[in-house]
Amino acid sequence: MLRRALLLALVCVGGLAASAARAEEPALRKWHLGVQATAGARSTHDVFATPLLPGAAVEKKGRGAGFFLGRRFGDRFLVDLQVTWARHDMASAADDVIDVEALITGTVLFRERDTFQPFVRGGFGGGGTMIGFTDSGDNVFSFGTAAIAGGGCQVRLGSRVSLEFEAVATFTNYLEVRNESGDPRFDDDSWQVRVSSHGWRTGAGVVFWF
Repeated sequence: MLRRALLLALVCVGGLAASAARAEEPALRKWHLGVQATAGARSTHDVFATPLLPGAAVEKKGRGAGFFLGRRFGDRFLVDLQVTWARHDMASAADDVIDVEALITGTVLFRERDTFQPFVRGGFGGGGTMIGFTDSGDNVFSFGTAAIAGGGCQVRLGSRVSLEFEAVATFTNYLEVRNESGDPRFDDDSWQVRVSSHGWRTGAGVVFWF
């Protein structure tokens, strides 16, 4: 009987100690802003439904940058607005080819209070490809819906700063072209397209928590 009472007392003391320890843990910061350098590729840039564009071979791999702003819900679920862009070289031309994405993403962090925090991420929004004509400063933009799926990790440097590394698959379904060039070779200011592309994107950056 005495042993049972002693065991029960130890369990109660242990439970109270664990509860006190959890209560002393500081709350994780909710809002965050991240900046990142990006690299990626798309399977095709022939997304303008005209043989006039892109006008030269486009390098599939490109480099760029991005940012994201969001909030933590609970300890491990993050919702963000993520914007990225990447520039691709075009053979025998000085014009710019730029891929852009603006997505709402959801991220699930694992081991959210540890230094090393793996995560999975998915997102949906809009994306497209723009050709900027350096001579005139005008552009033609093909755009549609976009999605990503992948993951990565955060390395927590403190309560206010983390490093982040991301690798995702990208999917873009082009639906419409907007012509802002005034080029007489194009009959319309906009036209419909039905082209899809897939690819990948990596990102490395810094996240500030507040």
